[in-house]
Amino acid sequence: MTPSNTISKPLLRTVAGFSFAAMLLVPSSSLLAGEITLISWFSGVGSVAGEFIGPLAAPNNDDVAGQSPNFLLVTQKAYNAIGPVDLEFTVVPSGGTTEYFMEEGVDNGTGIDWSGYRLELGFGVGADFVPSTSGDGLDFDFPDQNSGADFTTFFSTLTENEDELIASGGLFPAGAFTTPPFFFSVDVPDGITAFTIRQQPIPVPEPASIALLGLGAVAGVRRHR
Repeated sequence: MTPSNTISKPLLRTVAGFSFAAMLLVPSSSLLAGEITLISWFSGVGSVAGEFIGPLAAPNNDDVAGQSPNFLLVTQKAYNAIGPVDLEFTVVPSGGTTEYFMEEGVDNGTGIDWSGYRLELGFGVGADFVPSTSGDGLDFDFPDQNSGADFTTFFSTLTENEDELIASGGLFPAGAFTTPPFFFSVDVPDGITAFTIRQQPIPVPEPASIALLGLGAVAGVRRHR
């Protein structure tokens, strides 16, 4: 079974060898519309620890003048293998779109250097994950993308699409961790009760793989000739 855990109140658990420490601060009054109320993680490649800081300061604030995105400290993820981590966020629907500015840390404990890092929005987790589609309102602050997505700790290039972020143009060495963390924004629309951020490191190709690619290219040129 895929290791999983949730954040709903102060807790510390260990599931299938993966620890998760988290804190959720919820106002004593009823939950505000559009508030992320729960974070669940699903991963077989390492540990996830972090806290969700609330309450929601500005619901339905997407690109509203004078309102900053709601800040959310997501997780500190420690990878021990290459593979996806699915973070599922439970939300209370609202009458508009709420923008969150997210911060998270990443540890590379895989023993492999990374040439990039990829995040993708969608619904469901594990084998049931379905990518978000264009125009569904769930996006990485699209089309504005004006809230300061930043992966420059290790990567110089960030390709920003509606439902995907790909950091590249650098090297995230084995044993390193993000200081400062990664930053990005997510627009959460009305009418959904949960969404997922799937993320996964992109390993540097092994020399043997590069050599095979080179041989394939040479063979293709010879056949063409």
